[in-house]
Amino acid sequence: MLKRLSLIAMAIVFSASMVFASGFSIYEQGAKATAMGGAFIAQANDVTGVFYNPAGITSLNGLQLGLGTTIIMPKFSFEGPVGLSTEEVDAEENVFTPVQFYATYKINDDMSAGFGFFTLFGLGSEWPGDWVGRELATNSEIQTFFLNPVVAYNLTEGLSVAVGFSVALANVTLERSILLAADTYTESKLDGSATGYGFNFGIQYKATDELTIGGVFRSNMLLEFEDGDVTFNPQIPVLNPQVPSLMLVNTKGSADIELPTLMGIGVSYQFTDDLVAEFDWMQLAWSSYDELRVKYDDPVAGQTENTVERNYEDSYSLRFGLEYMINEQFAVRAGYLRDNKAVPDANLEPSLPEGDRNLYSFGVGYIMDNFTIDAFYMLLTQEDREIKDSDYSILGGAVPFNGTYMGSANLFGVSLGYGL
Repeated sequence: MLKRLSLIAMAIVFSASMVFASGFSIYEQGAKATAMGGAFIAQANDVTGVFYNPAGITSLNGLQLGLGTTIIMPKFSFEGPVGLSTEEVDAEENVFTPVQFYATYKINDDMSAGFGFFTLFGLGSEWPGDWVGRELATNSEIQTFFLNPVVAYNLTEGLSVAVGFSVALANVTLERSILLAADTYTESKLDGSATGYGFNFGIQYKATDELTIGGVFRSNMLLEFEDGDVTFNPQIPVLNPQVPSLMLVNTKGSADIELPTLMGIGVSYQFTDDLVAEFDWMQLAWSSYDELRVKYDDPVAGQTENTVERNYEDSYSLRFGLEYMINEQFAVRAGYLRDNKAVPDANLEPSLPEGDRNLYSFGVGYIMDNFTIDAFYMLLTQEDREIKDSDYSILGGAVPFNGTYMGSANLFGVSLGYGL
């Protein structure tokens, strides 16, 4: 029993450590850009440029407003663990609907201002309460809300730059089961919130009438989760009268998590008046996330602090998109992107079983006077990921959680625009 309890605080840290993986990044911030596989850093020629590359908003006239949403429908499953079960378990099918709002205003011929409200990191997963991996995760959810004002300026003809400031509001909920004895569990839950601050920078250069090059950078951001609620149901007040610190009672917890820098470069080319193509490279610098330290106000299974090595890796994506204008009002778009994993095999667990992904998108756009409407569909296919050397285990540490993770998702979205 004492050996099992000595792992509890560490396991709670493990559950918390996964919520900021590349699988939780939401790059789908506008229907036009997403229909082109997210390849939009160079063009950035609608209000979502506030996110993709704020230097591009200097090309927008007057006041521009944009409102959109993305419907994300992920599907995950796990087969294993090896040596214990070959049963395939499906996660619950949830639907996530992050909303985006953007506004830009042309102050004068050279200067524009913009504002964005969006979710850059989010989503979650929910597994059956009695599934084989319940000691690792049953319910995980994170929400972030970014507020991002920007200013863009034309330095010379064809060259513009932009800077911005970001505030992120984050909330996280993590639930899992803790095995106390054979078939006897208590349920743990972690709720926390934090605020972080960062900056962003963009540059756009129109080398010729046909060729445009763009770059974007978003800084890392420190999220300080303080006074989070760590609760157990049922609580276990005293497990050993001689060691009163070995108890599971509700307490408070705190942790610092650093969101990664985001950087990208894009090149677009206008082949004809009607056809434009773009290729982007984007990186999330997850290698900065090398450890996670959690502190508890009261001892949890005899420990008031735990540090876990994470050793995440930088992940990058390659994006390609096309837009063809059928006429002055109607456009069709298509895109493809390759998104590479950030979490090493040993650290992958079911809060969000991310992996290498291929995504395929298409969409349409329609312009009517001062109004625009854009829509897209995207299919995400994730390569099966077989884990053979997991750092995680179940049944009180007796069985390594090796097995195969599978995943896919359907994404739909729509954006509405209005210009004055």
